[in-house]
Amino acid sequence: MFSVSRWRVALLWVLVLISAIAVGLVSHLSRQQYAQLMILEREANQLDEVYGKYLLEQSAWGSLQRVETMAVQQLNMHSPRSSEILMVKSQ
Repeated sequence: MFSVSRWRVALLWVLVLISAIAVGLVSHLSRQQYAQLMILEREANQLDEVYGKYLLEQSAWGSLQRVETMAVQQLNMHSPRSSEILMVKSQ
């Protein structure tokens, strides 16, 4: 029948085939994960862009010039005159 060396060679061939299948599977999974990473990075870049636009809009709406203009126009507010300022001392 088979000698011990032939069994070893057959076993080695089986192990080589299993190793080759494992390499193919890991390569496939690695490509899938890399593709998912690229999708997530693209989404992150889009979110960064939207966040930057939001910050610009927020700074425009909250600028001191705009707040002062709105206070004067809508609330009839004004800066106090020197005669309207009252100094309070604390003890």
